[in-house]
Amino acid sequence: MSYSELHTTSNFSFLRGGSHPYELVEQAAKLGYKEVAITDHNTLAGVVRAHVAAKKTGIRLIIGCRLELLDGPPLLAYPTDKDAYARLSGLLSTGNLRTEKGQCHIYKKDVYEYAEGILFIALPPLTLNEAFDFDEDYKEALREYRDRLGSSLHLGLSRSYQANDNKRMHRLAQLSKTLSLKLVATNDVYYHVPERRQLQDILTCIREKCTIHSAGFRLYQNAERHLKTDDEMQRLFKQYPQALETVREIADACRFSLDSLKYIYPEEITSGGRTPQEELVKLTWEGAKEKFDAEGFEKVEKTIRDELEFMERKNYASYFLTVYDFVQFARQRGILCQGRG
Repeated sequence: MSYSELHTTSNFSFLRGGSHPYELVEQAAKLGYKEVAITDHNTLAGVVRAHVAAKKTGIRLIIGCRLELLDGPPLLAYPTDKDAYARLSGLLSTGNLRTEKGQCHIYKKDVYEYAEGILFIALPPLTLNEAFDFDEDYKEALREYRDRLGSSLHLGLSRSYQANDNKRMHRLAQLSKTLSLKLVATNDVYYHVPERRQLQDILTCIREKCTIHSAGFRLYQNAERHLKTDDEMQRLFKQYPQALETVREIADACRFSLDSLKYIYPEEITSGGRTPQEELVKLTWEGAKEKFDAEGFEKVEKTIRDELEFMERKNYASYFLTVYDFVQFARQRGILCQGRG
């Protein structure tokens, strides 16, 4: 299996995707995929559940996101390492802070600022104009992306399964050659199996505030937005083998995994130049000697040492110092509280 789907929308793209992240991952595994990407709209929310499913099924998850820009064509973004993932997260946070909950306002200048280490796929319009070509506005935007993003930019190639599909793909191939951009084959997936097409239609109607009878062209015209086999993708893109080769290049380059992340607790303020663990040990023994008499202390001493060793191994000292501060603050002011842990 050489094909890996790089463009999938899950139900974490609100009222758009018709399948859970784990369903997309499990179906990819059934089809023999080695990797699959989750690229929800302006969010990384679905990647955690996809990561869990990928570990269970034994395939590799490619972390990604579809960036819907207010002043430019959409981009698929894939961080290649942990630093790039941090920058992509920062980009999304910037967009989220500009508007109300559930929306994300991102501009081209934001993408350029956070672009280091991220691979991009520019997504084209689904239709051509009356001259069977893309509008000049799109071509100009693509030129700007190329000039600012350089070799990290690629051009998406997918079938719309509409009347002018071959003309559209031919125009994309021309653009690719003119702008020296590599084509990338995707299937623009919205559900893991064709049977979910009806659910995706209903979600579209809810989002667009219309009925299934009045939705018209707001609905996809067919049930082709599902994961496909390698053989089927090879057949669909037989005229553009280089687009399938670029899929492999991007998949191989994106080696970032959520497994490389670890929780970093905020640095705790301590006294006397001690580390958080040293401060915790000091306070623990002081508290134990205050609470227990000699006989009682002897009974609990080993348990305390075991607990302190466990906290050092798990790096929990800063958390327990924070709890200690809360309890001390409450007791000094006569506030009823109960320490936990």
